[in-house]
Amino acid sequence: MNTLSGFTADDSRHPYGAELKGNLAYLIVRAYASELIFPRTQKPPVLLVERIGAFPSSGEIRRQVKNGAALLASIKSRYAADALDINESNGLNLVFADWRFSVRLSGDGNVTYLNVESRGDIALMQRKTAELLEQIGAGTD
Repeated sequence: MNTLSGFTADDSRHPYGAELKGNLAYLIVRAYASELIFPRTQKPPVLLVERIGAFPSSGEIRRQVKNGAALLASIKSRYAADALDINESNGLNLVFADWRFSVRLSGDGNVTYLNVESRGDIALMQRKTAELLEQIGAGTD
């Protein structure tokens, strides 16, 4: 059996010689080289732009606050009744039918980190982000 170069692994004229036929490193290099010449067809990757469109996000927004713990309690009392899921293991994470948000505190409790996401509705994400930022802004006074 001849390869593209015209030599087989057991051909003595090959610069590597027949002793490399069973060498694992040699076989890996040959497999890698064949992938470069004859790449496998793969499914196209999901584009990041499609994922962003499916779940638009505010990104992480940082704000200075005076009393982070009181702010989290205030936000929880305002939104908890409508939430499908509440997780307080790392700040406050609330999930609703069409959107969700996360508010975390820095180690000293003087900085909040807000992230708001929606299910394909950019306007809802922007509206809820503004609403939460207004409430966080009230906590800086």
